[in-house]
Amino acid sequence: MIKLFRNIRKKLVAEGKTTNYLKYAIGEIFLVVIGILIALQVNNWNEIRKQNIQKDLIVQSLIRDLKMDTMMIDQTLNILKQDTTQVFGFIKQMSNDHITIDTLINIARFKFDPKVHVAVSFNNNTLKSLLSTGNLNILDKWLQDEILQLDVMHEDNISRTQLNLGTYVDQVISFERKYPLGDYGNISPHSKLAEAIWEKAQFEELGTYLNGLLAIRNVTNIYAIGQLNGIQEKTKEILLQFSDKQSKQ
Repeated sequence: MIKLFRNIRKKLVAEGKTTNYLKYAIGEIFLVVIGILIALQVNNWNEIRKQNIQKDLIVQSLIRDLKMDTMMIDQTLNILKQDTTQVFGFIKQMSNDHITIDTLINIARFKFDPKVHVAVSFNNNTLKSLLSTGNLNILDKWLQDEILQLDVMHEDNISRTQLNLGTYVDQVISFERKYPLGDYGNISPHSKLAEAIWEKAQFEELGTYLNGLLAIRNVTNIYAIGQLNGIQEKTKEILLQFSDKQSKQ
């Protein structure tokens, strides 16, 4: 094609047809510009196509993360609600006017499990990757706003959980300095040493220690349930918006 244009130019120059040559030159420039514009448009189209493919992959990854979170949160909420019911049961027993030292010992020594289940690990690898790479703006504005709001809720839950757990652990340590709880980190509640310790338990002292332990356990659970319910609702709301938008496409 270039050789053809060169030959035409030579022929026009040789014939001395200046006007025709200028017309041809302008036409050639026009064709070159058109070619460049077409090349740019094709390149833009390819970039948009690649970006759309990348966007679809990111969206699918986000959907997987969110669906995994809903299942994980459901499981955690069930455990927390069962635990809260049990703790309230212990508190109800302790609130009975006929409570005895033997009942307190039975709760603390054999029934109460000091392990908690409030810590949650959210599936947010996709979001963290988008934030670290600066690719968040590849997503639609509504989705950016929604997942950033969800991320704030995740961070609030993590910080609150850490705070409550720290307070709870301090309470457990304080309790265990006096009485051995039925935990894997202590002596067996059925051991001779445990028996000797519990024989010396005092009603009011044990009641105070146990009440403090159950109270902070309840606070930890209730805060976790409230926050996780909010996160679960927000997560399902985003998934529903995904579903609605995909059905309209």
